[in-house]
Amino acid sequence: MPRREELKLEYGGESSELNFFLIGIRGYMEDNAHTFPSEGSMVRAIGNTLKRGAASWYVQLHARRDPCLRSVPQFLAALENRFRDPLEQLRARDQLKGIKQRDKTVPEYAEEFLHLAERVPEWSEVTKVEIFKEGLRPEVFSWAAHRDDPETLQGWIQLAGRVESTLSQVKRFRSGGGGGQQRPVARGRGETRKQERPGGRPGIPFKGDDNRPKPGCFVCGKTGHRVAECWARKGEPPKASKPTPAAGRRAEEEVQAPEPPERLVSQDKRMLVVPICLSGLENRATCRAFVDCGCSRNIITPELAGALKCQQTLLDAPIAFLQLDGSVAAGEVSTKEIQGIPCKIGKWEGRISFVIAPIATYNIILGIPWLEQANPEVDWRGKSLAFKEQQTQWEISKIAEEESEGDEAGEIDQELLPPEYRDFVDVFNQKEASKLPPKRNIEVEIEITPGANLPKPKVYPMSVQEKEELRKYIDKNLARGFIKPSSSPLGAPVLFRRKKDNSLRLCIDYRNLNAITKDNKYPMPLVKDLITVLKKGSMFTKLDLIEAYHKLRIKPEDTWKTAFSCAFGHFEYQILPFGLKNGGACFMQLINEILHPLLYRGVFIFLDDILIVSEDREQHIELVREVLQKLREAKLYAKLSKCEFNKTQIDFLGYRISPEGLAMDPSKVSDVREWGVPQTRRQLQSFLGFANFYRSFIKGFAQITTPLTELLKTKGKGETAKVKAPGAKLSWTPECQKAFETLKEHFTEEPVLKHPDIQSPFIIHCDASDCAYGAVLLQKDQNGNLKPCGYLSRKFSETEKCWPIWEKEALAILKALECWRHFLEGSGIPFEIWSDHKNLQYLKSPRKLSPKQIRWAQYFSRFDFQLKFFQGKQNVLADALSRMPQHEDITTAKEGTLFSERQWGLAVSTRAQAQRESTATVKFDEEDSWEKELRQSYEGDQWILSNAEKGEQKGGFWFVKKKLYIPAILRIKILHRFHNNQSAGHMGITKTTKAIAKHCWWPGMRKDIKNYVIQCDDCARNKSRGGKPMGLLQTVAEPTRPWECVAMDFVGELPVSRGHRYIWTVLDLFSKQAHFIALTKLPSAEKLAELYINHIYKLHGCPSRVVSDRGVQFTAKFWEKFLEMLGAERSLSSAFHPMTNGAVERTQQTLGQFLRMYSNMRQNDWSKWLAFAELAFNSTIHSATNKTPFEVVYGYEIQPLPLLPRWAENEETGAGKWKTQMLECWSQVTASLKEAHKKYKTFADRKRVEGDKLEKGDLVWLSTQNIKLGLPSRYRM
Repeated sequence: MPRREELKLEYGGESSELNFFLIGIRGYMEDNAHTFPSEGSMVRAIGNTLKRGAASWYVQLHARRDPCLRSVPQFLAALENRFRDPLEQLRARDQLKGIKQRDKTVPEYAEEFLHLAERVPEWSEVTKVEIFKEGLRPEVFSWAAHRDDPETLQGWIQLAGRVESTLSQVKRFRSGGGGGQQRPVARGRGETRKQERPGGRPGIPFKGDDNRPKPGCFVCGKTGHRVAECWARKGEPPKASKPTPAAGRRAEEEVQAPEPPERLVSQDKRMLVVPICLSGLENRATCRAFVDCGCSRNIITPELAGALKCQQTLLDAPIAFLQLDGSVAAGEVSTKEIQGIPCKIGKWEGRISFVIAPIATYNIILGIPWLEQANPEVDWRGKSLAFKEQQTQWEISKIAEEESEGDEAGEIDQELLPPEYRDFVDVFNQKEASKLPPKRNIEVEIEITPGANLPKPKVYPMSVQEKEELRKYIDKNLARGFIKPSSSPLGAPVLFRRKKDNSLRLCIDYRNLNAITKDNKYPMPLVKDLITVLKKGSMFTKLDLIEAYHKLRIKPEDTWKTAFSCAFGHFEYQILPFGLKNGGACFMQLINEILHPLLYRGVFIFLDDILIVSEDREQHIELVREVLQKLREAKLYAKLSKCEFNKTQIDFLGYRISPEGLAMDPSKVSDVREWGVPQTRRQLQSFLGFANFYRSFIKGFAQITTPLTELLKTKGKGETAKVKAPGAKLSWTPECQKAFETLKEHFTEEPVLKHPDIQSPFIIHCDASDCAYGAVLLQKDQNGNLKPCGYLSRKFSETEKCWPIWEKEALAILKALECWRHFLEGSGIPFEIWSDHKNLQYLKSPRKLSPKQIRWAQYFSRFDFQLKFFQGKQNVLADALSRMPQHEDITTAKEGTLFSERQWGLAVSTRAQAQRESTATVKFDEEDSWEKELRQSYEGDQWILSNAEKGEQKGGFWFVKKKLYIPAILRIKILHRFHNNQSAGHMGITKTTKAIAKHCWWPGMRKDIKNYVIQCDDCARNKSRGGKPMGLLQTVAEPTRPWECVAMDFVGELPVSRGHRYIWTVLDLFSKQAHFIALTKLPSAEKLAELYINHIYKLHGCPSRVVSDRGVQFTAKFWEKFLEMLGAERSLSSAFHPMTNGAVERTQQTLGQFLRMYSNMRQNDWSKWLAFAELAFNSTIHSATNKTPFEVVYGYEIQPLPLLPRWAENEETGAGKWKTQMLECWSQVTASLKEAHKKYKTFADRKRVEGDKLEKGDLVWLSTQNIKLGLPSRYRM
């Protein structure tokens, strides 16, 4: 018998240890299978390793002799099915999406990533690679992406590890921590490295070595002078054209440690790049130059050097280019140079010498020689250069967008394009894009509503800086042909907005013109069209067009309508300007006509964004080339920096598109996924308020939120009630964290999150708090329920925090429109924006607005929406997003004064002066009104006549207890002044009494104040009533036999189960017997009547009364007539008071508990358990009747399971005996119901007070909480 290894594994049923156990068991069985006589013995050996809960489960299998005990694979599958955590995969997926490297090493990060990835086997290798790359630290990813792009996860792990090792060596090199790597400097081949001084770093020349050759000038390469004295720096002609031998030794100079290689070749626009103009002997060239402080030479490509036709001279010694590790780059050797080429960078001019070498991405690299020669001030964070002498500022991040620098050479863009599209480099030419577009068949028509009043010309005042910017704008656009002088009777005003870089951008205020312009109803593409295009797509390209709206001409007869007025005259546009209504619809019409032949072959267009989809690479390249050819023919141009080519995954219009299909862009719901853990009671209430909006879409919502709602309870079992402050800290537990994460996952997945349908109206909820803003994009589903399509939440900047609240609310709307513009602009369907700040209506009506507000209003006018106002507590979605814990400012408020001391002095003196000027008038008014009236009222006052000795008279006024006595005739006026007046504020009885008693007195004053406040009409209308609810519990008429009184309601919408979505619950209020009928949809009144006949009437006959809520089925005329035909009375519950039908509500709660117990995790098999639920409910003793519903109705108990022996029937049992038993049973039930109702009433009335006696015809106040009055705000009782 072969020797068997000892099995040392143990497993106790923990889901976290299951994977480790299964791997170990399978490995053991593979190695020792030959030592077991049968699979049954192998299963027994595995069973001996099970402990605790797993052992109990194993014993149960043996007890019922389960077939899986005879097969190892079946047994392990059963074990995994029993102890695998059903939510493990969801948690692993969530953790994998959010995993980041942060301060971990690549091996540590990879180990954690692989551990989680093993638990998500359904994800493809491509998906795991993308998530792994997103989690890497930025510097590691940038270097790795530059070097290679492996297709497998293991390839990326190995590449990232190598890159991290290299970066750590660079870091040690920069900090002087040693290391044997060379810096990437150019070095002559004939030179040798200097000897190291003891203790110095290997390979680095020692600065203190006196025998070191003196370096030449960094500008011209010659010795004997400094850079500041060089002719090249001063622009003087060269004294000698022959290079000196010292030119090859410039690399010996100490330089800074290199920037990462990504800055040399990356297409990232954040690199330091400047436009440069070079003048050769015969030609000139304009291109972009990469500024690299880690390069010891200025470098130019052989192609550009040849095009300039400048004299090229041989170097004394070839120059090799060293890589980061000190090795010589293969083929990277320079043998020639060009000296003293006249160059211009902005307003800086000078001569620059270059070595000629092949480089990628850019045709020129400006290294240390030019930096020393020009000596610019470099802002590395802002990516800008400033020259000390000329003070010319270059914004590098925007250099590609500056129209004035449009002379970029085509060959520069060729390096940024994939090779297969480089012959279409002219399609990305920004200089050509800035020219006047050709005349086309489609031109913009501005159709004004008949009878509308034309807006009058208007000019806004401007500062000196704004006027100078306006002059430049007009000169440039007149030269381009975009605008021309005008004599139009219209004239929109001009304003400027300041960009983040402090520069100005011109805007035209077309609000008045847009208000009278007819809508262009040209249709926008649908999301379902995008889904159709995506079928079988595996490769994607995205094109973003430059200044798309400027490619449309205005109809010649309509150009006068675009006129704008300014200090330099009256002008009108010949092309479509920004801010004009219908721009999106017009451009959509143009681009559809241009690309129409390709729309059915995998091209999807939305305004200026073009998506190209193909099944394979060859087809894709051909289709992209066809699109580029169409754009070339139509003279439309794309912005290369925003285009993406030949991708397997791409983000487009808020969606993430891949071969797997269409998914929501994670960034669109990242605000909810990154919702911080609530720290205080108020924050938890805000989160639960947000979650409660979706409770009807989340199955098991109450069970999921139980750990969170427990934290909000203010009274525990056996404890006295204690009030928890809103800012009180929470006792957060692992169960709370699990519920919190589960809810966030539900919020960002179907069925909660809805794909936007551009053919249906949208609703946006917006809100702003002191520290952040939030917004939710919603649409109604087929049942009329609002469902979210996306979330938005951002923190205010320090400047924005100082804005008034209405500007913060307006900014929230602005950001929401910008975020979801592609769904809202030009859709042709009006949408609604719900906000709780009424002052926002000023942005849509003529008001005195600041330039910033005018710019916002101009942007708003591009959309067709209606503002709606509702109270803040109803705006739970956006309100919660604007108050996320991570947005709250934990710092204390900055202390300070609004005015300076000088300003305070001025304010005081001004106020004193105003008081002096008005004193006479005030005293005159008081004398002639109040004081005169008070003196006169004392005459004939009954209390004074009979109680004069109790008071004293001073200055014509009576005082009692040192307080002014108020005669009876003036008491109502005093009460009105201290209660109704604006400065009084309709305070309550206590506060009004204290305010009056401080100054006045009269007998019975407190009683008079109480009666006055109680009878105040405004207080009764607008104040919410405090204290216990009014009205004691009223019991309904009690039935006397089964199915005499019937109650019914619907449950749903539920997960689809065999086509069913709803449950119709019908309950007998006497016996408590219930029937549960599964429905595919909510029935109409006619269908409901048919259901009642088929399921209830055939079993129980006609009822006397039917109780239901006010659903459309139950309030329909047909249902009313149907009940009249049955002889039944219709009893509808009170509006917004479901407790009226509480018996059904409680039955449905019990039904829900049963279905949750037996349904699967997806809850899509509940319909098959409905019959069992009905049997269980009707065979269980009810607390109100003390009998089972089945016994009350049929007179005997049913036997659900054959566990008890059948009893022998009594010979005396007959019809008469049965009738007697039934009547006794019903009598007992009636008594039990009365006793139960009495207990319910006693319990309920403890928390209520008796209401007023009301009779028919009495007028009462109605609570308006659920009544739509059509008012901006609600009166509350």
